[in-house]
Amino acid sequence: MMGRHLAMALALAVVLGAGWVFGKVATGHFPPVFVAFLRFAIAGGVIVIFRGWPSVGLRRLVLVSALAISLPYSLSYLGLSRLDVSVTVLLVQLEAPFLIVLSAVLLKEIPEAVATFGVAVAVVGAVFVAGPPSANGHYGAVLIVVASMGIWATGQTMVRRLGLDAGGPKLLGALSLLAAPQLLLMSLVFEAGHVDLLLEASPIVWLQVAYLGVVMTVAGVGTWYFLVARYQLHVVAPFLLLVPVCSVAGGVVFLGERLGPSMLAGGILIIIGVAFATFRRPGRLRPDTVQEP
Repeated sequence: MMGRHLAMALALAVVLGAGWVFGKVATGHFPPVFVAFLRFAIAGGVIVIFRGWPSVGLRRLVLVSALAISLPYSLSYLGLSRLDVSVTVLLVQLEAPFLIVLSAVLLKEIPEAVATFGVAVAVVGAVFVAGPPSANGHYGAVLIVVASMGIWATGQTMVRRLGLDAGGPKLLGALSLLAAPQLLLMSLVFEAGHVDLLLEASPIVWLQVAYLGVVMTVAGVGTWYFLVARYQLHVVAPFLLLVPVCSVAGGVVFLGERLGPSMLAGGILIIIGVAFATFRRPGRLRPDTVQEP
């Protein structure tokens, strides 16, 4: 991976990790799925206004938006509402292994043995960072979160197939704008009190929502789409395992949370694992080498 792109991947982990920290106020005020609606409505509107619409069929965009955004985010938020945060954060780390497996099966992008070892080390580190998990009998919620990661990874393989031709920012804008009404419909069905909560929201809450929409999605997810269009998924996916490290660090700095020995050890393992997973990876993948499933 080029040095500039490596820096972007590291910055991506920081931006996404901070989203867990700065998003606490927003999800504490608004229902979770409604927060997702606000996030992607803002992001989609901003991107489409400034970058335009991609040259991809609408039917295909709707399908990808459902698999890459609407379904996984609504399911993961639903699981989060029933599980401890530590359990959810741990389960979300399955996104990287899911991506690597699906990219190998659907896109024929086979990682080397050292990359597989690195991901395994990083996943073990994620277990330490998340802490001792306790599902408290909510195994249905666990399955929901795991399913959401599988759906999200499937959506990312479709994003990968669209690649450079769709235009990263334009594609993200279109998918976000198409996902927004889907998320709003889910929120109206499963959540309540939207009007009152909108009227009662403080400026701090709106700043949190703005971060989720503009910084975390436009900048963060936009960087992800940029990298996915240029590198095989198993090259980029391990950087997602750095997100809990950044989240924990943000909690210590901004929220006064304590950094325990297990979290420190887990963070070190994740960093080592990501280093193995991305060591001596091939450079930029040409668009014409993308394999069709």
